[in-house]
Amino acid sequence: MRLSLFIPCFLDQAAPRVAEAVVRLLTLLKVAWSYPGDQTCCGQFALTGGDQPTARRLMRHFFRVFGDAPLVLCPSASCTYTVRHHYPRLAETPGERRAAQRLAACTFELSEWLAAQGPLPWTPPFCGALVLHRSCKARRLGALPGASRLLAQAPELRLLEVSPYFSCCGFGGAFRLLQPDLSRTIGEAYLEAAAAAGASGLVSLDASCLLHLQGLTPPTPGFAFHHLAEVLLP
Repeated sequence: MRLSLFIPCFLDQAAPRVAEAVVRLLTLLKVAWSYPGDQTCCGQFALTGGDQPTARRLMRHFFRVFGDAPLVLCPSASCTYTVRHHYPRLAETPGERRAAQRLAACTFELSEWLAAQGPLPWTPPFCGALVLHRSCKARRLGALPGASRLLAQAPELRLLEVSPYFSCCGFGGAFRLLQPDLSRTIGEAYLEAAAAAGASGLVSLDASCLLHLQGLTPPTPGFAFHHLAEVLLP
């Protein structure tokens, strides 16, 4: 099966290294993939900002781009969640509802899909202590257990935990813009908790959270931010 790769707009613009890591993973796994060049945003940011007309316009464009894809792979839990759970609610016509339901069934976040393929055919060499960032959408998507299994294949990686009290990084899409001071306070407290647990960085399924956290005061010199795809590379 040839999968279609959906690279979220924020990765394309702000963290292309993550997209490059995903492509390297798929190439090493000898997976046939394509990248539809006219893809844009899934509409998540418009949706969280309350702009449903724009979210629907972007959803319809997504239908045109990926409507015939047998499998859509996305390295973002939040964008995958948008397609899987918000598109069926945004759809207005029977045709749109059918398209939304079909895409909801065949769109997967990267770690979900990788975990379902079984063990990696290599041993990830990453060495260090990281906190697996339990992003809001990754939790709601149910993707974190699979991500933990994948990361456990790196024998020199120690996964650490922070208190469930730190359930959000403070980003929240539009929340970062509407409540910048509170967003910063939440994020910096979370980073301090991760450093106090002994972590030298974070690993996440959501680069959007990482981009937000990277813009805050680092808890310790050299504190690092990794997308799952980067950690799993040989």
